[in-house]
Amino acid sequence: MKKEHQIIIELISNYLRAHPDQRFGQVLFNLGVNYFGKTTDPRNPNRIIQDIHGDSDESIINRIQGQLDWFDLQTRVSKGLERVDDLDEMTVDEKLDASGLREIFEKKMKTEKRYAKYILKSLKVDKKLIAQILELD
Repeated sequence: MKKEHQIIIELISNYLRAHPDQRFGQVLFNLGVNYFGKTTDPRNPNRIIQDIHGDSDESIINRIQGQLDWFDLQTRVSKGLERVDDLDEMTVDEKLDASGLREIFEKKMKTEKRYAKYILKSLKVDKKLIAQILELD
């Protein structure tokens, strides 16, 4: 067995241990091993399952790790929101500090702006202000 195979098996095994109620096929989709893509056939605009036959083991590891990072971020944001009573009267800085999300937000601002945007949206920051903060067009 290759090193990459062992990594994939470990990632899936750990996820299954943490989520024993999920079916195996469900886990493969949740972790991004199998996934739906967009069809190029205009007659069938529905999503189709991607053929992953040619995907490298590294690509699959990256997809799994990306999904696990996304799940972790969602959990951290949810826990951060539980710490805050009223977001409405706070500035963005106050929201980030009160929720304990400043550090992860600043990291995601540098590496993955879509995740930084998710954090701000979760903190009920106005769309126009989000665009300014993230320097979006």
